[in-house]
Formats: sequence, C-alpha cells, structure tokens
Amino acid sequence: MNEESIRNRIRLLLDEIQNKADPVELNRCRSIFRQEVSFFSRSYMAAYLLLLAEDSGPPVEKPVIRGKQRKSARAPSQPDETRGEASKALGEEESVQLFISIGRNRKVYPREILALILAKTKIARDDIGVIRILDNYSFVQVRNTVSETVIGALNGQHFRGRTLTVNYARSREENNSE
Repeated sequence: MNEESIRNRIRLLLDEIQNKADPVELNRCRSIFRQEVSFFSRSYMAAYLLLLAEDSGPPVEKPVIRGKQRKSARAPSQPDETRGEASKALGEEESVQLFISIGRNRKVYPREILALILAKTKIARDDIGVIRILDNYSFVQVRNTVSETVIGALNGQHFRGRTLTVNYARSREENNSE
C-alpha cells in the first residue's frame, strides 16, 4: 500500500466530484450506499474501494497545488478556464453560452449550478453542456432550444445570498467594441 498514492487518488476523486460528477447520479448512488452499508462500515467500505482502485486503476500522478486551486496532472489537455467542466461540450451551431452572475468567490461548483438549473426547469440533462466557473461569474453552455427557459427560470432567483443575473453571454469582441 502506497499512502501517498492513495492520498493523491482521494484528491483527484474529490476534484472530480466537485467539478465533473452528475449530482443526480451521485445522490442516487449515495442513497443506495446508505441503504446497503451500515453507518459503522462505511469508512471501511470506502477504504476497501480505494484499495481496489489503487490495484486496478491507472497510475496516479501527484496533483500540483497552486494557491487554492488544485490541478490534476491526469488531464493536461484542459485549459485553466475550463476546469469546471460538468459534461461534454455541445456543438456551437446547436448551443449558446449563458452568463450567470455568481462564481468561485461564492464557493460555487459546476454540480451546484447544474442542480439549480435542473431543479428550476424541466429541461433534460443532455441540454446542458460545459459549465465554466470563474472568480465572480460563470458561463453555462445550453442548447438553443432551452436557452430562454433557463434564463427565465434563473434570472432574479436568490442563490447563495445573491440575486442572480442570467442572460446571453457576450463575446469578447462585443465587449471590446463598447
């Protein structure tokens, strides 16, 4: 057993839970886990699963820690600004970027924005693409067909002590021309 490797795997798993995992699926799995594993056995079960993953999973490199943001050496192809991806990107011709006035400074994660959208609208999970969390605001990629629904449902909602502003994101060229 390599303790440092297990610690690294835990950090990577926590990062994936916060940035990539589907909260609906996690909650379903969590519910089953609670039903099947007694409270006193849960930490043993988690430890055993880590050991299994350590034996069968790909080698894990140590993440580089810079400030508060942890970067995984496992995904070097991801640019910094898209670390908050929650799912696969939608095609540009079928999607639009939405601006949401809350970001990392309010300790918001992509899974929380995803859960908020799914709770306030009746749209399918597949209609939501990449969620990028920046310091003070976020961008959410949605299908063209549901963009007005998302804007209407979230704009003016209170979330984390703030009233959200949600609208179509402007491109950098539009911002520079003003």
